[in-house]
Amino acid sequence: MKNILTLFLWISLATGFLHAQHVNVEIAGSINGMDPNEPSVCINPLNTNEIMIGTNTNHAYFSSDGGLTWQHQVLRSTYGVYCDPAIVCDDQGAYYYFHLVPDLSRVVCQKKAGKDSDWSNGSFTALNGSMQIDKEWAAFDPVKGNLYATWSQFNQHGSLDPKDSTVIFLARSSDRGITWSDKIRISQKSGNATGGVGSVHGSYPATGPDGEVYVCWWSPSGLMFDKSIDEGKTWLPADINVTTTVQWIYNVPGMQLTPSFPVISCDRSNGHYRGTIYINWSDNRNGPNDSDIWMVKSMDGGATWSAPIRVNDDPPGKQQFFNFLAVDQVTGYVYIAYYDRRKYDDNQTDVYLAVSRDGGSRFENFRISDTPFIPYSTAYFGHYLGVSAHNDKVFASWSRQDNGRNSLWGALINTSSNAVENLTKGPLNLEQNNPNPFNESTFISFKLSEPGLVTLKVLDLFGNTIATLMSAQQTSAGKHTIHFQPDQYHLVAGVYYFTLITKDELVARKMIYGR
Repeated sequence: MKNILTLFLWISLATGFLHAQHVNVEIAGSINGMDPNEPSVCINPLNTNEIMIGTNTNHAYFSSDGGLTWQHQVLRSTYGVYCDPAIVCDDQGAYYYFHLVPDLSRVVCQKKAGKDSDWSNGSFTALNGSMQIDKEWAAFDPVKGNLYATWSQFNQHGSLDPKDSTVIFLARSSDRGITWSDKIRISQKSGNATGGVGSVHGSYPATGPDGEVYVCWWSPSGLMFDKSIDEGKTWLPADINVTTTVQWIYNVPGMQLTPSFPVISCDRSNGHYRGTIYINWSDNRNGPNDSDIWMVKSMDGGATWSAPIRVNDDPPGKQQFFNFLAVDQVTGYVYIAYYDRRKYDDNQTDVYLAVSRDGGSRFENFRISDTPFIPYSTAYFGHYLGVSAHNDKVFASWSRQDNGRNSLWGALINTSSNAVENLTKGPLNLEQNNPNPFNESTFISFKLSEPGLVTLKVLDLFGNTIATLMSAQQTSAGKHTIHFQPDQYHLVAGVYYFTLITKDELVARKMIYGR
């Protein structure tokens, strides 16, 4: 049996079978009372093992091993650091951390020239005087070498005065974040300053194959789009209304507030769908108990747009919310991450990822979080999650709450077998160990549909048995949990597998032990 199991493991490692599950990693918990949320994720295109994440309010997390382990950094600037992080990476491997400041007067861009460099004090976009700004996003253009930042400018954020308004602006840096242009107005029509559906809000930039600049945002008329072909200097004579009015701020049970910020990206790959522009959002147009994830696309540079495409593939009647989109600029594949409640009748929440390999015509949906969570409406949760993709390397990050405690998680996405949620086709169910990665100990749980002989083992990468945690007749079906303490077996830090074997099936999962 040992020889057969070892051979099975070697074959599985070679074919990627054991990697069918999407490895979940806890990146961070609450730090000094600040819960990590609203992650902005960026994979370095020069080295896809390097991943940078920014979270509220001033936290950065860096991985150099593809997302398995993380280093925490706190950003500081003489201008102040205050919320809404947006991370981008340029074609030289430098990272840029965009954020607001406490008085909401400007967008600050702090640069990290490489993984071993320190964050700069930062540069900033044009001051807004007494105006206040909100929800900046950023993009890097590898064709022209420019950085672009967009934001919403309020006369006074939250004002009910009809004289106060909001406008979408953009600024460009042509020297990789050292200086910035004057702000350039994008939206022809303004909105009110309430910060709700009557405002213009949630602007997001992207760039095209020839250096085009695209921006989308919400307005009282619906989802809007504009473009520039001269590096952001001039824009279309009239903004394009992509969709009609939608309720982009809506209620989801268990959440304080559920706004949907639109995300735009363009396929710059050399594939068949090069130049296609995608915009992704969520809304509850199908009813208050049926919010969904949506996408539109344009194949003519934004002149015309498709009808909204429903991304989630479950039957009507469940909640999906908080979306984010990324396009792999090598493969052209489109990835959309979101929260999902399709499996539950209560507020239990999973994280799903959808992928399209045919230019957004069809999507495969699959769960990437190992276990569900239940958010508390009394605790601030953030308003989006994050995903990044490059050359078939995909990493997603999200916040979750357990008993009101926020934590930041990530998933290493297995792109070779995205739709596989469970390694077994039978009744056996082996859950991911928790916590993972772990230091002192971890718990391994599995479910049986019927009693029987069960063997649970821990193996190294070569298929050698490190520990036999169980080998006995189980007299009852249902869930069983084993407490694994690696010190008893003198384990060194590294990657291991745990396998569950019955008379009919063998299931395996990866776990990470770090002393």
